[in-house]
Amino acid sequence: MSYKHFKHLPHYLPLLGIFGAGALAFILFSYDKQFQIGVAVSVAVAHFVWGVVHHLYHGDFNLEVVLEYFAISMLGLAAILSVILHA
Repeated sequence: MSYKHFKHLPHYLPLLGIFGAGALAFILFSYDKQFQIGVAVSVAVAHFVWGVVHHLYHGDFNLEVVLEYFAISMLGLAAILSVILHA
């Protein structure tokens, strides 16, 4: 396997860190629904910001990218909030 397969790894490690830290906080604070909501919102915002910064860096930033990351972040947030609030 050549380096070209790993050239984007430094860009995706922070995203994995965001999701990993969010999942860990979500599990560790399972007794506090308000904190879990805060974690879910924070992860959604961080995902959106990461996507914008990532595409700005790569030079392919446009309105479609913004809307896509916003939609995916809100969809994920809605799914997590439905689990938190109906559990």
